[in-house]
Amino acid sequence: MQCLHLAELPWKKEFPGFDSICLVLVAPVLREVDRQKGGQGRLAKRARIINGLIGKLLDSAAVDISKGGSPSVRLTSREELRPDPEMEESLDYTQADDAIVGTVSALLKGCDDGGVVKLLSNDNGVLLTARRVGVPFHRVPPEWLLSAESDEEQKKTKALESEIRRLKNSEPACVVQASELPWKFSVDRFEPLMEAQIAELLVMLQSAFPEATDFGQREISTRSSTPGQRGIFAHFGKEEFVPATEGEIREYQQERYPQWISSCEKYLKDVHHKLEKRLPAPRILIELINEGTRPAEDVRVAFSIRGGGLLIKLPEKVDEESAADLVGGIQMTVSCGSSGIALPRPPSAPKGHWKQVKAFAKVDQISSIARMVSTFDPLTSPAHRIVGPVFQPTRDSDAFYWRSGRRPMFPLPSTELTCQQWRHRSIPESFEFEVVWLGGVESRKGAIHVEIHAANLTDPVTKTIPIQVTAQVGDTWGEAQALIELLKVPTGLLRLPRA
Repeated sequence: MQCLHLAELPWKKEFPGFDSICLVLVAPVLREVDRQKGGQGRLAKRARIINGLIGKLLDSAAVDISKGGSPSVRLTSREELRPDPEMEESLDYTQADDAIVGTVSALLKGCDDGGVVKLLSNDNGVLLTARRVGVPFHRVPPEWLLSAESDEEQKKTKALESEIRRLKNSEPACVVQASELPWKFSVDRFEPLMEAQIAELLVMLQSAFPEATDFGQREISTRSSTPGQRGIFAHFGKEEFVPATEGEIREYQQERYPQWISSCEKYLKDVHHKLEKRLPAPRILIELINEGTRPAEDVRVAFSIRGGGLLIKLPEKVDEESAADLVGGIQMTVSCGSSGIALPRPPSAPKGHWKQVKAFAKVDQISSIARMVSTFDPLTSPAHRIVGPVFQPTRDSDAFYWRSGRRPMFPLPSTELTCQQWRHRSIPESFEFEVVWLGGVESRKGAIHVEIHAANLTDPVTKTIPIQVTAQVGDTWGEAQALIELLKVPTGLLRLPRA
């Protein structure tokens, strides 16, 4: 927009030795042309001329600028190109200059035809940024530029620029921040067990816990549980042995034991997923800050993860850990809500049981039952207690809420929040997510994309943060064998971790 017409420029003199030149328009430049064409003065007039030239790209993939001369100069558009995510730590893509440099870097990496790719500009800010991050560039020579504008036009331009700055400064200034960059994580991944491995593990289970054939004493007998009692009091101390019934034995042989083997088989088929969930997933923390001079109104924030076969999930809400002192000065930490993995325990074989033989209820038992009946009041008991009206909680206008109306419980590719009025210069809003892996054991690369919209925000605020997750393959077979060995430990035995 500050140069002579493209067809009038001495391309051959500036780029000797080249037979063809392709001018590539990228999205930040197109946006700048759209922004300038609605104004006044020479810059706006030039923007409208260039916009007409760009309009020809709607009918063809390229526009010939050289009109058959040498070298051939074509104008094309690559608005689908996005800034290089690998340079996001060095560049601020919310700024047009940095977005242009990042887009040229992406074009450079995607060009595999052997051509020379350079950033063409006369803007010192853009060129200094390109030199800082190592992006090749070519500076526009002074003779390509138009003559200086008149003082009156400069005054109008400065007045318009000042008005634009005033309007921008009156908007919210939403900023996306991420801690502990770069995001590079390592996770344990497990391959599923093969059918032959599962069959071998089931044989190990049946060998370690064979189906019972001894069902205890088969005859009814009695004994005294309170030796030395005589007379009527002896009736209160008599016990009777009840052998296992044929129905209980048949249920154990035909249902409970086969069902246990079947449930273990099902568990082993899915054990690789359970092993992966045993360790906490990688977590990312994102902070949102409104650094502007006024609140943001009717805000919508979208978090999405792109590429890499990854999803995001909110961390589970678990109770805080509590410590308990045991005998001998040993301390055990108990964490409510966390659980390990274990195979279903084998069913116990029916072997009969001893039961108390009572002639009649004890006097004190009868008295306690009578007291319970006499004190029962159907109007004041918990089951019949009248409950007052339920009030719906009101929403704070400056708090963030899930757009769906409820906290997401499962992994998703994206999630959104809303806020009626996001206060400025307040405490940063923090959001923590878990990175969830979708199958496989290969390493993945993706990116978290954050987008902020507001009713009083001219352009949405966006930020893309790359994520790299490296997989370490675990030993599924060895872990499955360890689960069988764990079943051999008695249920009541407490195993404490080594200090």
